[in-house]
Amino acid sequence: MNIPLHTMTRKYLGLFLNKALSKFVKIIDTKSSLDKEEIKNIIIIRPNYRIGNLIFLTPLINELSKGIPNVKIDIIVGMKIAGDVLQGLPNVNKVISIPRNLLLQPINMINFIKDARKKEYDLAINIIESSTSSQIVTSLINSKYKASFYNKNNWTDLTHSIEKKHTYKHFSLEALELLRLLNLEPKEETLLLDIKLKNSEIIVAKQELSHLLEKANLNKDSKVVALFRNARLDKKIQDEWWQEWHEELLKLDQNIVVVDILSPDILSKLNNNCLEYSNKNLRALGAFFQACSIYVSADTGPMHLASASQANTLALFNKTDIQIYGTLGDTNKTIDINEMTPKEVAKASYDYLENSISKNNITGA
Repeated sequence: MNIPLHTMTRKYLGLFLNKALSKFVKIIDTKSSLDKEEIKNIIIIRPNYRIGNLIFLTPLINELSKGIPNVKIDIIVGMKIAGDVLQGLPNVNKVISIPRNLLLQPINMINFIKDARKKEYDLAINIIESSTSSQIVTSLINSKYKASFYNKNNWTDLTHSIEKKHTYKHFSLEALELLRLLNLEPKEETLLLDIKLKNSEIIVAKQELSHLLEKANLNKDSKVVALFRNARLDKKIQDEWWQEWHEELLKLDQNIVVVDILSPDILSKLNNNCLEYSNKNLRALGAFFQACSIYVSADTGPMHLASASQANTLALFNKTDIQIYGTLGDTNKTIDINEMTPKEVAKASYDYLENSISKNNITGA
């Protein structure tokens, strides 16, 4: 994947800073664990601005909620609109967002530091041990215990760290290894993304979809495909490819309705045969994906949102590693499209659509 120069520059500057500062910090004993009965409130630190990376926190949050039922969890994120997705999870008390240009806003930065230190936590967890911004935030937090993965270039005042065993292949499950600090063991069947949509959110989304179909004079029981065309960098699939895919899909079944999901980067629908939908509330958007028969896109944040909303998710990969970033769940599917034509992918999409509808009819979903 082609990574922008500014991203690479920031990465190497961070590595240099971490290595330099780590010279002044004592290496942490990585063997001790924590008594979960002692932990009443936790803050998770992930100051990131990507939807997918924040949704990747859901397995850890959900397992902490099960393992310590009365725990209160705060989360520090980067993007507020993405962080709001996590607010509805069980045991989540508060989601705190950090403005992207905080370092350029001295007054706001001072206020953030004051607020960050105002509350005392039992445990602060830094998810990404190599991140400079995460280490800065971890250092500012007022917490009895501070934990992360072991890294020789760590310079924060951690009380606990553990070695990665690389138990899980998928990136979203990596943080579950931190549960060993609390002697918690996740169950295999629960290793999914899940934003825990409420029934009220699901009902509203179904009503929105019905209204959209009714407005277009379409049957409310139509086979509906939610399509999202955007993705970062060279993961993005070009509109010409999607256009051919759509044409081939309709050849297989004229009754299929494609709803093009618009965003700040996708301002108009693919063609006049598509419907369109947008929603800035990501939980509502996820519920809409679930209301549709299936969701289709490249490897992108909304794809993980669809999966975490328990939508039938078909992910089309062309660059990234499927085992590390593919969609999770038995009802979802990830396919490598590098050697496939739009016609072949349309057939695979149609087969997945029919199979998903069949399963939903059997289960009564």
